[in-house]
Amino acid sequence: MSLSKRNRRGLIWLLLIALIVAYTPRILTFVFAADAPVISHHELLEIHDEFIEAEHQEQDERKRGRANRFNIPQERFDPNTYFIEDWVKLGLSEKQAEVVVNFAKRGLRSNDDLKRIFVFPNELFDLVKDSTVYPEQEIELREEVQRVIQLVDLNIGTPEEFESLPGIGPFYAKLIIEQREKLGGFYDKNQLLELYKFDKERLAKIDSLIFIGNTLLRKIDLNHADINALKAHPYIDYSIANSIVKMRAQQPFERIEDIRRSKLIDENLFLKLKPYLIVK
Repeated sequence: MSLSKRNRRGLIWLLLIALIVAYTPRILTFVFAADAPVISHHELLEIHDEFIEAEHQEQDERKRGRANRFNIPQERFDPNTYFIEDWVKLGLSEKQAEVVVNFAKRGLRSNDDLKRIFVFPNELFDLVKDSTVYPEQEIELREEVQRVIQLVDLNIGTPEEFESLPGIGPFYAKLIIEQREKLGGFYDKNQLLELYKFDKERLAKIDSLIFIGNTLLRKIDLNHADINALKAHPYIDYSIANSIVKMRAQQPFERIEDIRRSKLIDENLFLKLKPYLIVK
């Protein structure tokens, strides 16, 4: 079918218009591309950070607005004893308060229990967590107040005072006092290690609870104590006592260090004995 001259001309115009519509956006983009602003990667990051910061600020403002409806308790309290009106005063709705009270009827033992209540807002929890006291905690606090730590002087402590120390029962309390009497007093905490099965672990438990006061040690006069008085001391056996008596018979002691002439008294034994000796 042949087209008339008029129809061909109309078709050509139609095609031209279609081409203009199709390519005009591309031509405009090409023409104005040089004038378009070029945004660097760094600027894109800054725009992103500004957007995130603005979003966070908006969230914080919403949180502050929500937190402002909650109040700090005026005093310490047991959440188990709070009524609905008490929770409402702190900022909960009546519905929320009712749920919390129902949970409390089962018994709240700690802040963890309180926080697990699904209707309890985190903002209110942060305000009350340092003001809560629970029944078990109250008992512990009372016991802690009653349990006054009292240091015990090794040289004047009573059996009852020693028994109050951790790991020291009647058995060791008796041993400590007996050894104290035999020695003439303690001058070093480590002397407790000389007791039967008294180890460093047991001493470590009471180390901060015991001390040695200004009580004077009972001294042994090297020039006048008889052999029985000498060997009664835990650090002096019969052989050493006899050696001391024989040495002073030949020449009286002028100073404590003179006993080192005995072959039975080494440096370690001398240092242990020295605090208990005197020369008159």
